[in-house]
Amino acid sequence: MDFLIYNGEIKNKEEVNLSHLLYNGTFSLNHKIWYGYGGIPLFDENIRLIGRQAEALNLPLPQLFQNKRELFRITKRMLNKNKFYRSGYVHFHIYRGNQNSELLITSNAFHDFEFPFSEEGKLITISPQKKHSENNFNPFGFFNEMLWKTTLSQLKGSHFQNAVLTNEKGAVCECAFSNIFLIKRNELITPSKKTGCFIDVLRPYILETARLLKLKTVESASIQPADLKNMDEIFLASEQAGIQWVLGVENKRFLHRHSRQIHDKLNEFLKAKPGH
Repeated sequence: MDFLIYNGEIKNKEEVNLSHLLYNGTFSLNHKIWYGYGGIPLFDENIRLIGRQAEALNLPLPQLFQNKRELFRITKRMLNKNKFYRSGYVHFHIYRGNQNSELLITSNAFHDFEFPFSEEGKLITISPQKKHSENNFNPFGFFNEMLWKTTLSQLKGSHFQNAVLTNEKGAVCECAFSNIFLIKRNELITPSKKTGCFIDVLRPYILETARLLKLKTVESASIQPADLKNMDEIFLASEQAGIQWVLGVENKRFLHRHSRQIHDKLNEFLKAKPGH
């Protein structure tokens, strides 16, 4: 990446001194948006989500957010100047200032065109960490990020790549940086909002894609960790992490027929969606 956006202007990264933001402990709201197929398909949904998070934090949005069309235009132009034509992520960083917020937008690129899919199945376990289902900040990534990082750090040195988080009632909520989706025969089951699960912009599209594939969708507040081993298939999904099929929960192993189908159908949707 050679070019970034700083406070509404595209600049060469060598021209911008960010030390006052990066090294003095300034609070920042960070958010990733996937781009691909020549556009940013979920741009509008993500900008609304950033707005809801900023409102919850009493964080004033930078002025550029008042003109969503210009925000999209300059973001797309930054990608073009970096010659990022396939896919990757745009990273939004909003730093709280004394009076106004400062905005930094960066990006990275992938070699693929499609939305990410992990070809290697993930092994997951059950985390000892708990969420409280009644916390109003549960749906937001910024609130969960430290818990997720802690969960993944505890797995270092093990053969597990992720872990299932439960709430104070013992119900399954999510995995680190991802929602969890379970398939049993012709049903796709996922934790409901009542569990205190994380909710990103991709979640409703996964549910809609499953319905297009003739799967019945169920949102449940009572999935127990023991129920996972009775499923036919499990996968994790978020815009930030892509789609990751689960090879196994501890010593139980799974196949991944539906997760691949959902990924393929989701890519058809993203390719056709406005945002170019």
